[in-house]
Amino acid sequence: MITYIICEGSFDAQLLKTVLPANLLTDVGVVAAGRVSGVESLARSLVVRRRVPVVIVVDADSVVPELVELRRKDIQEIVEIVSINTPVKVVPAVPEIEIIFFQDVTVLSRLLGYILPKDILDMAIYQPRKALEQLLSQSEIIHDRSEIIDRLTNEDIEILRSSSVMQEIAHFLQSVRETANAVL
Repeated sequence: MITYIICEGSFDAQLLKTVLPANLLTDVGVVAAGRVSGVESLARSLVVRRRVPVVIVVDADSVVPELVELRRKDIQEIVEIVSINTPVKVVPAVPEIEIIFFQDVTVLSRLLGYILPKDILDMAIYQPRKALEQLLSQSEIIHDRSEIIDRLTNEDIEILRSSSVMQEIAHFLQSVRETANAVL
């Protein structure tokens, strides 16, 4: 592996593997490590033992810019203190990774089979995971978050790929790949 993406849950890992470009995922491990403490612990182990770059993708659990930055900085410092010169990147999903489904609601609307109610779209700004669960409970087509991923078209994936979270991860993976190729 030339790098690892460490995230919190299995849904997050499935989403990242589906949405990120396949060429950037070659020789990249995508690992769900549980809660933030597990993510930090695994990241520290990988940079110490394997000396490979890691990108950490976590829910910010806030939309307040100062709190998001504080969370990012805290995680970055906890891992970087042991990383020496190994690149570490923390990408907070603001407020949760499910927000990418609400950037262009036409994707969700098509997948779920109905027009999304405004009150749930408003909730999605602060609680996208909860909003998505409510939308799924009302759908006659899809009943599980993983089913959404399974039904994404190439066009849907391109739309999700344009999210700031995915762009930031892709940029880091590309820079790691370029560095690895330059060394070889």
